[in-house]
Amino acid sequence: MGKVLIAIFDDENEATFEELLLFLRSKKDIEVVNAFSMDNRLDYGSIIIDAKYRVVEVAGKSIGMTNYEFEILYLLARHPGQVFSKEQIYNQVWKEPYYGAEDNVMSLIRRIRKKIEPDPSKPIYILTVWGVGYKFNNAIKRK
Repeated sequence: MGKVLIAIFDDENEATFEELLLFLRSKKDIEVVNAFSMDNRLDYGSIIIDAKYRVVEVAGKSIGMTNYEFEILYLLARHPGQVFSKEQIYNQVWKEPYYGAEDNVMSLIRRIRKKIEPDPSKPIYILTVWGVGYKFNNAIKRK
């Protein structure tokens, strides 16, 4: 009789997850079945964010995004309703300490809104929480 291993990793441990998969696949007596990221594709109806292919679609149309734009959108969309400060966004996306780089985060949020929002001046996806930061609208249900 065989044994089954189920392991769940936080997003911060993506490298560890990939290393473990490589190790397990290198063993001839171990079969890896269904290794995947649980949040690979986020579907919010008119907006789809696919992390595996790094594609964002809005109303069926592919939207070009820079790496930082994609990472910020994906971070917020994975945690709808959770408020992230500019510092938290910077630390998670740039993976380096935050030194008052709030202009970087704010300008990227503006650019993302121009690309995904029907009316960027009245955003429905990425909301500002005044004095705190940003969040993905949790009123928009995931499909």
